Amino acid sequence: MPILGAIAFVFLLVMLIFLGNQLRIIEEELIHHAPETTFGIDITDAQTVHVPIYTYIKTGNGDTHVLESIVSIRNSDPRQSIIITSARFYDGRGKLVKEYLDKSIKLAPLENRTFIVKKRNSLVGDSAANFIITWKSEVPVYEPIIDAVMFGFTEENSFTFKSIGRPLTTHKEQ
Repeated sequence: MPILGAIAFVFLLVMLIFLGNQLRIIEEELIHHAPETTFGIDITDAQTVHVPIYTYIKTGNGDTHVLESIVSIRNSDPRQSIIITSARFYDGRGKLVKEYLDKSIKLAPLENRTFIVKKRNSLVGDSAANFIITWKSEVPVYEPIIDAVMFGFTEENSFTFKSIGRPLTTHKEQ
């Protein structure tokens, strides 16, 4: 009987060690893998950001629906200002249609600025157009959130969707 008790004790001890190791592995997996739906905000002092713009869409029956767009730049840094140095709209062939700034503008912490691509600019070139934003800061800051909302209306329908800006270049102070 004592031998059977010793074997049971050793078996339980081995199982506890094994299960403890498995729990540690599971815990490490949970800690080291962020959900795929999150995105990070970089800290940098300048960027050139590309925002895809769609100026019109065609429906299944071939109808063309012209869209307007609102491009939004949100200074996400709660302490530092940023300077928007250019906001340019290019058609789908890469031709500059409009520069939205005559001079640089300063966005205070958490301030927002919007630019509107009106319908009169929308049928220039291909439907897949481009908005290029350049900004800088005197010190590294949280990168701004830059996106666009496209929208259009018909008698029967409305169209609304969003496009997220992506950095083309980034500069970080060393």
